[in-house]
Amino acid sequence: MKILTKRIDDIDKKILHSLSQNPEVSQVDLAEHLKISQPAVSLRIRKLEETGVLVHLIGMDVKKAQLFLAKIDMNTTHPEEILNFLNKCPLYLNGFLTSGRYNLTVFLIGENMNSIVSCVDSHLRPDPVVKEMEFNFVVTPVRDFIVPMKLNLDKKKITPCEKDCSNCTFYISNRCLGCPASIHYEGTLL
Repeated sequence: MKILTKRIDDIDKKILHSLSQNPEVSQVDLAEHLKISQPAVSLRIRKLEETGVLVHLIGMDVKKAQLFLAKIDMNTTHPEEILNFLNKCPLYLNGFLTSGRYNLTVFLIGENMNSIVSCVDSHLRPDPVVKEMEFNFVVTPVRDFIVPMKLNLDKKKITPCEKDCSNCTFYISNRCLGCPASIHYEGTLL
């Protein structure tokens, strides 16, 4: 990815605005609307993509897909260790190094609240590098919130965190749907 070295001009902003309103708008329609040639539109779009200003995302709408989103703020002595662990987790959406009271914020997503709570209670809370934690569920997004799809088609007996859901007390007591990467997963979407 190239580093953005020039400012975005008004035509680029109009292209970005049009695509944000209708991602499927054709370059011909954009060219007509902007009163420039279609090759000029194509060149501008390619440059916006190369600099990372324009990114195409295929995902799910959290609200419409009826997914649950959790925000976990933590104080940890080794944030990179937590992030490396979570990178393997199918419920992990994103993480942010933060300033202030907590030094790490992560977002987890799942088909039910109990599965997210089980993940946090079995993996994050007992981790000795986690010194303090605040766990909250997002009640509802105010606007459409599209998250990248992370479908697990290659299910295995052992999860990416090296557990077997069939031996997990959360799974056995029906407090968790299981790991979406596991053959034991009882959810339907992830």
